[in-house]
Amino acid sequence: MDAYIRVGIGVLILQNGRLLLGHRVCSAADTGGIYEPDSWCLPGGKQEYGETILEGAVRETKEETNLDINDLQVYSAVDDLQPGKHYVTIQVIARACSGTLCVMEPEKQDEWKWFPVDQLPKNIYTPSKKFIDAYLRTQKQDYLQEVRRKETL
Repeated sequence: MDAYIRVGIGVLILQNGRLLLGHRVCSAADTGGIYEPDSWCLPGGKQEYGETILEGAVRETKEETNLDINDLQVYSAVDDLQPGKHYVTIQVIARACSGTLCVMEPEKQDEWKWFPVDQLPKNIYTPSKKFIDAYLRTQKQDYLQEVRRKETL
């Protein structure tokens, strides 16, 4: 068992009502023991010593997808507890990106795909799914509050 906490970064990239997910092909050994076969995940990875959270989000996204992200916001931080592992994952939202999407690390993902937020695949990697679900719940609540506010005017 590791006696330390690792810091990870997950990046939710939104573009034109779509969300970017990568299809995981890496093994448990490649991921430090955290693995869900045939699942879809957000871009992300471990924060490196000396870099800020947003620098890490930009770097990981570029390394995995070849995209340059901007309009970034730290959304939240969550504990990802796995047997023998403890990660704190910083969740970052990117509302804009540029560049040509491509698979940069074929040993980790074999495909990157844009999904409409209302047509997401069922088999989403658990830490990514928690982030996506929380974000979409918040967006729905914000929308409903705005509708109610307008109805009372």
